[in-house]
Amino acid sequence: MSYSIIFLFLSLIVLSLYILSQKSYINVIIGYGVFSVAISVLFFLLNAPDVAFVEITIGAAFVVFIYLIAIKKTAEVKVYYIETPYMIEEKEGNLYGFEYELIKEFLERKGLDADFIKVDAEDPMDNINDHGEILAGGIILENNYDNIIPSDGILLSKLYAVGQPNKICLGIFMPNLKSKSFEDLDDDFIIDAVRLRKIVMGEERLLSKKIEIIKDTSYRIIFYKRDKSLARDFNKFLEEIKSDTEYYENLVRRYIG
Repeated sequence: MSYSIIFLFLSLIVLSLYILSQKSYINVIIGYGVFSVAISVLFFLLNAPDVAFVEITIGAAFVVFIYLIAIKKTAEVKVYYIETPYMIEEKEGNLYGFEYELIKEFLERKGLDADFIKVDAEDPMDNINDHGEILAGGIILENNYDNIIPSDGILLSKLYAVGQPNKICLGIFMPNLKSKSFEDLDDDFIIDAVRLRKIVMGEERLLSKKIEIIKDTSYRIIFYKRDKSLARDFNKFLEEIKSDTEYYENLVRRYIG
């Protein structure tokens, strides 16, 4: 057996491992295309030129082309978001925040584009049910929903009761309380840590109100039930990010403080 054939066999093994290890669809397709070219050359060296020709035209060209078209049509993920201080908000025409960076990096690693759409409705769950794959923006779940998949906790938080609460911030899902947009809250409500921080920094009147901690909780990213694989991949990505303690803490300090 010639050195060229041995080299090609080893290359096929390496390419197979590369394809299996990739998380980006684009990288997988590129690896598959190179694999098809390598195996075409191998067939040619093994005196099977007809098979080599079929492999390079069908495997390396046509199949890759079809996959690229399919990815292009499905590569944009609709991300509905509730504008939330420090987490995901618009500044000077650009989105900014802790959750925004997490979601953007996650989708970029998967080779997907994100279409961020602001939610103004008081029931943002309707948007993800009908149109979107992801819902974000300081979300805290205290209800059970059959049609969504919450991610693991992306950041620890707390729930606070201000005065005699009869409403909650849009994005905090609790039973028997009406949701209000962040700007419309008055002096009696349940609020989370980042929104309370924003209000206290801008409105000293709340410093005289009775504020009690209700419970410790976490912010989560919401995925539609049909996107189980996307939710699963996000949790793996989140575990990887959190395992790099220095990077994760720097990310939190950069946006939350």
